[in-house]
Amino acid sequence: MNPASVKNPNIQGEAYLSEGLLFAILTLAFWLAVYVLGRILPLEKHGLIVKPLFIRYDSEGFKSLLYKCSGKWRALWKVFSHISVLLGLGLMIFALIFLSRNLLELLLVSGREIAVVPIVPGLTLSLYWLPYFLIAVLIAVFTHESAHGILALTEGAGVKSAGALILAVFFGGFVEIDEAEISRLSYTSRMRIFSAGSASNILGGLLVLLLTSALFTQTPSGIVILEVLEGGPLDSVGIGRWTVIYAINGTTINTHQDLSNFMLRVKPGDRLILSTSLGERVVTAAPNPNDADRAIIGIISPSLLYYPSRLGLGFFWDTQLYLVLNWLFLVLVNVAIFNMLPIPLLDGDRFLQCLLNRLSAKGDLIKKFFNILSIFLIAANITLSLRA
Repeated sequence: MNPASVKNPNIQGEAYLSEGLLFAILTLAFWLAVYVLGRILPLEKHGLIVKPLFIRYDSEGFKSLLYKCSGKWRALWKVFSHISVLLGLGLMIFALIFLSRNLLELLLVSGREIAVVPIVPGLTLSLYWLPYFLIAVLIAVFTHESAHGILALTEGAGVKSAGALILAVFFGGFVEIDEAEISRLSYTSRMRIFSAGSASNILGGLLVLLLTSALFTQTPSGIVILEVLEGGPLDSVGIGRWTVIYAINGTTINTHQDLSNFMLRVKPGDRLILSTSLGERVVTAAPNPNDADRAIIGIISPSLLYYPSRLGLGFFWDTQLYLVLNWLFLVLVNVAIFNMLPIPLLDGDRFLQCLLNRLSAKGDLIKKFFNILSIFLIAANITLSLRA
């Protein structure tokens, strides 16, 4: 545990409980308002279909955009269609290997395991991450569905409708492709269509990574605070969320390890001069609630590393842009990988069906095996991650 911070399960548990309750209240209020508006206004005339805990918006503008884009840059879409099949297959193999290895690490409690949990705002996702997450989801869904629609059109299948939908607390998009026309296409053409969404996401993730590397320095220059202990040393001098700590008593603090190493030498009651994005602040170190012999300044985990941008935006906007790009990268990559798992209703399932039908007469049996394996791996990873 970082000696400078507080990681109290009771504090964090209460925070998540209050956030979960707040999110539940806001969600219920939203759906109540939607239900009332759906009863009063003729929303279907504007492409909106409203049902309990369900909204679907058919966008003629989005559909028209797909047709326009598919008619341009034909050579580009041709190259992308070939790349998408290779990327789709690679993502499927990677997903199965990763989940298998991670399950083993979870069982062995090796410390190298990665938590696999569903994202539920207010429960597994703190609400201060929600704006960044929603921006990332909107972009990921748009690129994903656009790729499906454009490749369907270039391969010769029509798009019947396109738009967005909300189911309870989950947001998504859709491109409804004419199934009768898809069934007349070759297995290879279908594989191109089904893999296009994940391929566009993983390529988008790579572009975001390159953009982040170009816009930001590669070495951190401070610690960005997200939460402070109420009534603690930092809180008492007005230091809170988004404040950056650059140095303490003249010692540069670039990383969490720098902060930990410095705080190991600090005793409760010591006077500390902090160089921050708000200017200099003087605090008195307090005893750690979990160990009275150790000192804290009142940072509640987690905190972030501060990477200055090359755009000269200042600490606040540097942090905001970095978080948007970071969340966008995470969502794009995770959607790309998860969506190619051979699980019913996911693109990976239909992709694998086409691949097996082309290669083997026992395609259905093999697909069922991978369906069961994938569902087991996801369920086991989530269960053990939540227990940990």
